[in-house]
Amino acid sequence: MRKMFSRANRTAVTVVAAAFMASGVVVAGATNASAVDCRVGHLLCGAVKNRTGETMHYTTSLGEGPHYCDVWNWTGTTEAEFKHAKCKQLSFGNGTRGGNGTGVDVDAFTFVNHGYHERFSRVGTWHWRAKGVWTKILSGEIADCGIGDNNEVWCTVLVQA
Repeated sequence: MRKMFSRANRTAVTVVAAAFMASGVVVAGATNASAVDCRVGHLLCGAVKNRTGETMHYTTSLGEGPHYCDVWNWTGTTEAEFKHAKCKQLSFGNGTRGGNGTGVDVDAFTFVNHGYHERFSRVGTWHWRAKGVWTKILSGEIADCGIGDNNEVWCTVLVQA
């Protein structure tokens, strides 16, 4: 004999399943940055926010372009995997480039005139990066850079809200 679930039980199971699927989207949301994916309707785009007063360089075309980017974390995680990759380097002063829903997907960033500190998450460990060393970010992440101790640049990579 087949057991029937009440409407309340079916609703509860549906709500739990939807919440689980939604949390899976959040976990899987930060994927490898790809400008093509970002522009064809995906909401998750990498971004950089520069609050340093210094010129920041970024790329939206990691893996192709007329320039080269020396990326220390080619996979976009905190694991070191160096790659000398083709890219198109762009630069700007204070402000934000890219971001969720903008259609502009930033793949990596650096400061070419001086080194910078970076960490992934607010509780991550700080690491020093020499000038011109690029940090790759994933789609859905933002690198927020400001001035801190000793007038040095400090960048925290976070999942965008």
